[in-house]
Amino acid sequence: MPRIIRTEAISLHSVPFAESSKVVTFFTRDFGKLNFLAKGARRPKSKFGGALETFTHAKLIIYKPETPKLYILSDAEIIRPFGEIQTSTEQYQAGSQIFDFVLKTVDFDEPNARLFNLILSALMTLSKVSLSKKPLENLVLAFFLKAASFLGYRPELKHCVVCRKKFPFSKLFFDIANGGILCYRCKTKNPQGILLMPNQLAYLKALLYFPLKRSQSLPALPDIKNLIFQYLKYHFDRLDISAFTVNRGNLK
Repeated sequence: MPRIIRTEAISLHSVPFAESSKVVTFFTRDFGKLNFLAKGARRPKSKFGGALETFTHAKLIIYKPETPKLYILSDAEIIRPFGEIQTSTEQYQAGSQIFDFVLKTVDFDEPNARLFNLILSALMTLSKVSLSKKPLENLVLAFFLKAASFLGYRPELKHCVVCRKKFPFSKLFFDIANGGILCYRCKTKNPQGILLMPNQLAYLKALLYFPLKRSQSLPALPDIKNLIFQYLKYHFDRLDISAFTVNRGNLK
């Protein structure tokens, strides 16, 4: 017998289903990423209103089947629509890239409250970008690194990932496969290590450890973007890195 459940959620994506319905992918606070069938959602007077629109933060009432493949959405109440993101090309692109990362890297039915809070924080920060006029590149990169950390791939930036020797080193390298910095001695045993300048390490630490809203105050550091993308691509093979572009800040 299906259970009735209430949870907060953020709408990531939707597709038409049959003549009048939609299948909506939400990231929920309590259950992670889920697909929902919203019956009648495409009708002009649908009870769901704008609660299914991408970027919307809402309260949901759902039916959970005994063997869930597709949850049934009973009702939805908007908490915040984040309509500001829809009105700006740059904000919309950045938000879409963040959601694309979540859609392609997160498995269904895996609760992750920290990731939910991070997505919500990203939307709140993005909604205020039009006022600050600051570039979006660092915000998106910071989200990627933080989300990767919450999914089990936090890069090691304080110790050598092999010998655990603590920074500082005379020379720094980054090991993409092992996910962290290398000291010079361990680099001699790992020719794949990439040379990392001290300012690049500081930039990575700021993206990873600073709150998202502070990432926009960081100066751009184009040389490190390729390293971040290589790291993400190695550990999340479903990602299409070529898709990540932002006009303001030129993320590509």
